[in-house]
Formats: sequence, C-alpha cells, structure tokens
Amino acid sequence: MKSIKYLALAGLTIFGASCHNKDNNNNTTTPAADSSNVYLHLHTNLDSNEADYGAVYTTAEGRKVSIDKAQLYLSNIELVKSDGSLLTIPGKIILKVVETEIYFVAKVPVGNYKSINFHVGLDAATNKVTPTAANTELNHSDMWFGSTAQPGGYLFLNFQGKIDTTTNANGTVAQMQPFMYMIGTDARYTEVKMPDHPTVYNVVKGTDQYIHITIDYYKLFSGIQLNNSGNLMIMSATDNAGTLATKVAGNIPSMFDYEE
Repeated sequence: MKSIKYLALAGLTIFGASCHNKDNNNNTTTPAADSSNVYLHLHTNLDSNEADYGAVYTTAEGRKVSIDKAQLYLSNIELVKSDGSLLTIPGKIILKVVETEIYFVAKVPVGNYKSINFHVGLDAATNKVTPTAANTELNHSDMWFGSTAQPGGYLFLNFQGKIDTTTNANGTVAQMQPFMYMIGTDARYTEVKMPDHPTVYNVVKGTDQYIHITIDYYKLFSGIQLNNSGNLMIMSATDNAGTLATKVAGNIPSMFDYEE
C-alpha cells in the first residue's frame, strides 16, 4: 500500500517540482485550543502519469488518453483517529480541479490519526441548492448538467477528453475518440474509505499537515468496452440511470490512493 507523505512546514513554501503552486485555503473552521491545519494535496493522474491538459499520455497497457476536463466534488470528510473514532468536518466541500492541488480541510485537534473518509459528490440536500455568488464551490457552470444547476442537480464528477478505443490499445493519436463522463444525481453519491496507514501519524500543534492522494481517472475505464462507441458518453441525468453510468460510478472508489 502506498504511503501518506506529511510535510512539516510553517507555510506553503516548499513543494516538489511536479506540484502546482496554487491552493484553495478557505480556512474557516473554528479551531480547537490545541489544533493544526490539515490540507489535502490531490494529484490528477492517468494511470501512472501525473496529468495536465494539452498532452497525450500512454498507459502501461499502451493505450493513449488525454484530458480536456477532470474535476470532482469531495464532501462529507472524516478523519479517522487511531482508535477508530471519527472526526467529522462539517459543511466542507472541495471542488478538485487539475490546476489546483492543495486544499484546506480544517483546523483539527492535535492527536493521532490513521486514515480519511469522504464522499465523491454532494449529499441530496446540497444537490438541490441553487448556486449563488456566496456558495462559490457550487457556482461553477461546468459542474451543472445544463445552463443552470437546478432542477437537474450538480455533476459530481466531470471527466472529458479523448482515448484510444482500439481493441488492442495500439491506436494512433489521430484515431483517438472523444469521451464525456458526466456523473451525477443522488444515486451516484459515492463513499470512499481510504485504508488505514500502517504508521499512525500525529497532528502537532503549530505544524501544517498534508495528506497526499493521487486521483487516477483512468480507473474509471476499468471494465468498460471502449471499442463500443455507446460506452463513451454520459451526458445527462437520464444517462446516469443507465448501466454504463452504474459501472463508471462503481469505479470511483478505486481512483484514490495514497501517493508514494
């Protein structure tokens, strides 16, 4: 199992060369008397490739894939304490986009933690909220099914690009076909429980902590017959009731792993 990396930093000043130096530090949680900031450092991957827009990546099996959009909502975040009890982070919603990797989670009490849980998507009540300038995480038209968020609700995951659809995964760039996986509706609200890390880690007062996680969008294609053109498009709430959306949404938990 891959490991969690924690950086003991006074601020957001030192990162590896592969990291984007933008963050989303909506630091609004009321701190405990003895507490520290916890951040998620989320990487967008296609198989083993850390991905960005404008490039074609080749997977281990030789299949070419590129992305035009890769983003999702994380909500209902829980930190798992060493004794198995849960610290719930109320009201926190993260819209993970490719160009931003660092997201503030909360100020949490000092202590030992071993894992993190979250959902991909929005709970049923939030999925019915009308976006306004005040709820900035929801006010993104590329996370709506149509020109407005309601009544269709929000996209929980929006993954678009081009992929080699040949049976033997040996097609050329020119042969790549467009795909569009727009996953949403209350039925697709998906829980992700990260495995326990083998070494309990400490949240120490005055030291920012980072949980590094990779999000492998290529895992969404697992079990999908790509040479069937009917398996390349999920574009509406109606499409999300179909068997393809059920299969793609079922692959969501496998996308997440601790970064090495």
